[in-house]
Amino acid sequence: MAFATLATLFACQENKLPQPTKIAPYLFEIDMDDYATEAPNHLVGEATSDFGCSAVRNGNYYGRNLDFFVSEISEFVVRTSAKDGRHASIGVARLNHMTDAEVEAGLTEDELAILPWGMFDGINDAGLFCNMNVTPAGDAGIPHTSPNPGKPEINCVFLIRSLLDNCASVEEAIEFVNSHNITGMNAGGWDLHFMIGDPDRTIVLEFIDNKAVMKDQVIMTNFFVNLLPEYTPHADGIERYDILKENYDEGAESMQGMYNLLKRVRFSKAYDLQTEPFWKSEFYEGSSYTIDTPLEEILADENNQKAFANFKRFKETGEYEPEMGLWHTTHNSTYDIAGKVLWVTVHEDYDHHYEFSL
Repeated sequence: MAFATLATLFACQENKLPQPTKIAPYLFEIDMDDYATEAPNHLVGEATSDFGCSAVRNGNYYGRNLDFFVSEISEFVVRTSAKDGRHASIGVARLNHMTDAEVEAGLTEDELAILPWGMFDGINDAGLFCNMNVTPAGDAGIPHTSPNPGKPEINCVFLIRSLLDNCASVEEAIEFVNSHNITGMNAGGWDLHFMIGDPDRTIVLEFIDNKAVMKDQVIMTNFFVNLLPEYTPHADGIERYDILKENYDEGAESMQGMYNLLKRVRFSKAYDLQTEPFWKSEFYEGSSYTIDTPLEEILADENNQKAFANFKRFKETGEYEPEMGLWHTTHNSTYDIAGKVLWVTVHEDYDHHYEFSL
């Protein structure tokens, strides 16, 4: 792909930008100093809103799972430096099309320029942390824009980078959101909501009926928490939310405790017919199922039965085909907020986590 606008930003550089270092299969690390300072809204297609997630904060520990298609797509631990009033940060990013083989062959300057904007979760030097999850946009009248027309525009998929660079607290993050026009994606009927926190406070930001709404909240999956205690018809991740709530205290114990808490909601459990209760809400997407659909109907669905069998085969043999549309937790990020330490596990390989620090 050629992104001429971003390429011009680096035309005068004497040195090439650094290439990522491979840490493990599907995991790379990179330190970045220079990148585009404005949100590259014209490159929205480099990210996606078609994913699932779980996020939780308890005390000094915060973490999230990114649930996505089984694929060869790589994850990047991106560390950015403080510069020109920008905060330093560390977190995990991805680009839709970048497989291990393609990354090892070398990223172009254009791809490196967009990489820091592909953040899915992170923390900065002030202790501000944030991540984005999807929500079923059609259930709550999600608009394409926030109620701030005429203000500087940032597509919601690039909001994480903007907050990490510019904000030191939840209050500053709220001010930033209110002073920008946050445009939405509405790709495949989904949109984004955000967990944003600092050492003292955690909120969930959502866009509902043309308004940016915030709620003090420490657990977020894939439904509108600002509408609780009600659920919208296609609320996704209800079972994961309940597991995180039931075992919430475990996440305050240590990094290992938070890591173990998020392991409880790894996405592969959605295909395990022994999971009790069965995660029926994970099967609402792309179907006519709603929160009121009987479990028996979901289990009897021929396509779902095929998915259960295909995932069993994948777990036993490691073999899969993209058209199977199987999902798992592509990365887990666990953060020590005070220490600015990050643990990352990829593709549900919970025998191995990799530690990084800001």
